[in-house]
Amino acid sequence: MSKIQSWLIAILALIALALIGWNFSNVNDDASSAIVDDGYPTYQTQEAITFVYDPEGKLTYKLVADDVKNYTETKLTWFTNPVLTTFDPNGTPGTPIATWTVRANKAKLTQDKMLYLYGDVQVDSLNDASQLQRITTDNAIVNLTTQDVASDDRVTLIGVGLKSVGMKMRGNLRNKTAELIEKVTTQYEIPHEQPNP
Repeated sequence: MSKIQSWLIAILALIALALIGWNFSNVNDDASSAIVDDGYPTYQTQEAITFVYDPEGKLTYKLVADDVKNYTETKLTWFTNPVLTTFDPNGTPGTPIATWTVRANKAKLTQDKMLYLYGDVQVDSLNDASQLQRITTDNAIVNLTTQDVASDDRVTLIGVGLKSVGMKMRGNLRNKTAELIEKVTTQYEIPHEQPNP
């Protein structure tokens, strides 16, 4: 082998090694910086329980679900059979007082802490003294920060001695208020008192 052939082989080997190294460095950069959006969740789990606390350490709410799927690209989390339990912000950190449960078939949580509930939504008061006992509708939205609740579907409110139906609702779980809007009908039940003997 001549000297020229040896130099030519050495130069070609160096170029090949440089190209291989450059190729590997581009592959690693692309893999670490790009998020693959292939329609699959970033993470998924079953039978999840999430506890959320305020800055003072008080339990704000608990969210239980049969199945949870988180999508990083769209910043959404989907829940199957979610049950949200809210807690009284005036309670003590060691003994939280549950105030409401919110159930649905499915729910979507967005980055701005809005919980969109889909299918057979039911909101139940956990306080027997509350005048408002149950809210049922097909779909609803709960702001997890302010606990505002809204629905643009047919809503049924059940309270102590009354049942009201309306086409829309706005309310707040923390304040224990709900207002029906459009085509509201209400049925009152007057308790029968026994005559004094």
